[in-house]
Amino acid sequence: MLADGLDADSTTPARGSTPLAIIEVCQRLVVQAGVAMRAVPRVFAILYRKLEATTVVPAASSVRWWLQRLGLYALREPLPKAGDWVLLIDHSVQIGTTKACVILGIRLCDIPYPQRALRFEDMHVIAVIPVEQSTGEIVDAQLEQATLRIGIPVQIVSDGGSDVKKGAALFAGRHPETTVTYDAAHHGAIVLKRRFEDDPQWSEYIGRLGQIKSRIRQTIDAFLASPSLRPKARYMNLESLLKWSRRILELLDRDVSGSSSHASKRAELRYGWLRGYRVSIEKWSRWEATVRASVSYVRTRGLSVDSESGLREHLSKVPPDLYDETLATELGTFVRESSAAAGPGECLVGSTEVLESLFGKWKTLERQESQSGITGLILSLGALLGAWPQSRIQTALEATPVKHVVSWCQDNLPSSVQSQRRIALSGQKV
Repeated sequence: MLADGLDADSTTPARGSTPLAIIEVCQRLVVQAGVAMRAVPRVFAILYRKLEATTVVPAASSVRWWLQRLGLYALREPLPKAGDWVLLIDHSVQIGTTKACVILGIRLCDIPYPQRALRFEDMHVIAVIPVEQSTGEIVDAQLEQATLRIGIPVQIVSDGGSDVKKGAALFAGRHPETTVTYDAAHHGAIVLKRRFEDDPQWSEYIGRLGQIKSRIRQTIDAFLASPSLRPKARYMNLESLLKWSRRILELLDRDVSGSSSHASKRAELRYGWLRGYRVSIEKWSRWEATVRASVSYVRTRGLSVDSESGLREHLSKVPPDLYDETLATELGTFVRESSAAAGPGECLVGSTEVLESLFGKWKTLERQESQSGITGLILSLGALLGAWPQSRIQTALEATPVKHVVSWCQDNLPSSVQSQRRIALSGQKV
């Protein structure tokens, strides 16, 4: 049925030969379904057998060019100049020296709080700027450049990195109508990091878990292996490990109660020592759950004049065994200070999660290409955001030929790590 629909709709962009319906499906397969660009032709060959007889199946290279062209159009697309834009800014770092400064935007009138958190379809790409170095002064200039497109923003949100923090402060110093706030998740991670790193039992616990995990990975006890902590942002991802720790303790307690099983016997053999950390595990769980609940509130409700009282009410619903009063007070202070600039009935953004998720989506899209550093595929960021009906796709492709993408890459990107490697190992002179 879907293949018949694609056959019937043969409208193509000017100077193009592929129907818009096919281009739209390709974009959705990559962006919404997570299909690799090189796999898109195989998906068409499997699902749209009728299509092969009437239309050329799109090549993976065509899908890549479409995404880059859509993304470049999104970077150049006219946006309304208004005083209610909120900017989210951060850097994506990969192999090599080049990193990308990415600025996303949304207007206060479009923010979906309190119904839900921000999603990709809510956001506009304001700027994608590959840079070799980043300082506060450079970030300040990048923000100033962004104002030429959307006007002076009402708010800038970042993860508090030193260069972005300084740049936003310099910008706000010249534009007092702009308030600068920091991502609640990163603030919560800093709070947790300080507490966990000051607790000597934590490092002992992680060390012992690592030793056990390496011993049982290839044994019959592999099902008892602990979750791994991420090497980066580990204090933003403690939930699974602490939940596993509590469940192992429950399993050990089952053995004590006399209802021993094979699993509890194996757990006793490997993890009987966890009982000595019971009090600490309970304490760590209270810390993590309190921060997670606070971040969840800010992510879905934003920052308003009622945020501190709303957060207090939200945390009152957290089970007592997963609640830490001291941390709740500290996080309440952060929310109160962050929401101080919000006017009556106004809701500011308190999370850069949607930007962090965008980086993750883009890196999934890159796959092996990430080993080349920042490449022209960085332009596809714009294609991952907002809605892309056929009418917008047509406008974008007709306004953005391939040569514009090539020109942008030549003007903004250095030689990729892969091309430098190829030249060096081939003996060519650069």
